[in-house]
Amino acid sequence: PGRIDEYKPQTGADLAVQEYLEEKTQMPDFLNSIKSLISISVDNYIERGFEHLQISFGCTGGQHRSVATADEVAKELRAKGYRVTLEHRDI
Repeated sequence: PGRIDEYKPQTGADLAVQEYLEEKTQMPDFLNSIKSLISISVDNYIERGFEHLQISFGCTGGQHRSVATADEVAKELRAKGYRVTLEHRDI
């Protein structure tokens, strides 16, 4: 959405961008795949006694898809009881 004028000043934290990603891209499928992969990784790390895991996302401009993805994954992990520190580097 970074190439569409109305979304340029917004970020993946904005509802309009989230709706665009959900309705006009394959973001829902991408998120389902990412959540599944991360769930496996986090569970494995916890079982092995690790306490810190860094997960990073990137996109072309760093303010739309990657922000929305990071926010959604953080929300999911928090709902499972994990402590999450979320940092958006480019916004």
